[in-house]
Amino acid sequence: MPRALLVVLDGCADRPVKELGGKTPLEAAVKPTMDRLTSEGSCGLMDVISPGIRPGSDVAHLAIFGYDPYKYYPGRGPLEAIGAGLRLNPGDVAFRANVATVNDDLVVVDRRGGRYIGADEVKEIEEVINNEVIPTLRAKYGIDAIYKQTVEHRGVLVLKGSVSPHVSDTDPHVVGARVAEAKALSEDARVTADYINEFTRLVHERLGKARFNEIRRREGKGPINMVLLRGAGSMRVFEPLSSRYRIRPAIIAGVALIRGIGVALGMEPINVENYVGSKDDDFNAAFHAAAEALRNHDFVFLHVKPTDSMSHDGDFRGKTMIIERVDAGLRKFIEEAPGDTYIFITCDHATPVTVKEHTGDPVPFMAWGIDVMKDDVDRFSERDCSRGFWNRIRGIDIMNIIANYLGTLEKFGE
Repeated sequence: MPRALLVVLDGCADRPVKELGGKTPLEAAVKPTMDRLTSEGSCGLMDVISPGIRPGSDVAHLAIFGYDPYKYYPGRGPLEAIGAGLRLNPGDVAFRANVATVNDDLVVVDRRGGRYIGADEVKEIEEVINNEVIPTLRAKYGIDAIYKQTVEHRGVLVLKGSVSPHVSDTDPHVVGARVAEAKALSEDARVTADYINEFTRLVHERLGKARFNEIRRREGKGPINMVLLRGAGSMRVFEPLSSRYRIRPAIIAGVALIRGIGVALGMEPINVENYVGSKDDDFNAAFHAAAEALRNHDFVFLHVKPTDSMSHDGDFRGKTMIIERVDAGLRKFIEEAPGDTYIFITCDHATPVTVKEHTGDPVPFMAWGIDVMKDDVDRFSERDCSRGFWNRIRGIDIMNIIANYLGTLEKFGE
């Protein structure tokens, strides 16, 4: 039976960059493997949600896996929590979190706390919140909770008890704004909003005095003295990907959010050493693991995060280098994968380095395999793929296209 690899380059689609001679990072990168596959296969552009809609990575991946996000999206927090290995019971509420730097007036100086957080710092952040902040609030509100750091500046907070997901974010989403007050968005959320606001106050107080922040100040770094919360939600039950498309799926993703989406959809998570969603990810190891996984799975999804991280940092050279390292890993995959493997490559959204945020631009899509229609495009990029066989497709079309080549879709009608 044939099998398939789907690679999603997070935030890789871009706009022309002046410093790259008007090219995008995909156009400027030296990527012989992606370009060879494109020249032997077919490509097009994809509107992940619909033209001009600016998607988050969570709704984008739900769409790519074939689940209409307008119908299925449970909020980002629960997906992040599952991906971090936390168990969610019915009624639990999960928030996505960023550790951050704020001033004495709670104005955000750095939404990512410097982004790269050391292992000792992670341990102390979790200890302060779980051993000092949460027990204090448990005694007052009767709400239990757990906080966990995931990758770099990211984390998750899960509340258990009589809680509601209908509260607003404390993350203002921009630097220079004050940490927002959590507001109840329904009558049953008043206690949850009060809890979150006191959590915010206590975190600022306790983290500000933490030992690791004394070291950061001596080193000239901003303190990590706030946890910004957003994306509250409660988990819902999804129809498994395996039954929807009659495949045996697996996922390789270093980022908790994407791994959480995969687990929620019934995909088997494959852990890869030194693959955590950072700029130092070992792409050779990830593609090797994908080739191995395809020996007992029909479908493997491989997520590449740092193309997006470099975009948010405005680092066009770093983004170009990540693309080239991914290309080298893909070459290794082709050498090791079963011979009847189809390869699909796309992005979950555009994150132009000049914008440093997600945009609603279309993203390139490429399909390669023994009987995939060949078109006249020979480079994988935004501009080149616009001339391809697939023309313009949607995110929710991707799994149908893949399942069609795998021969697992049931016929529609007689």
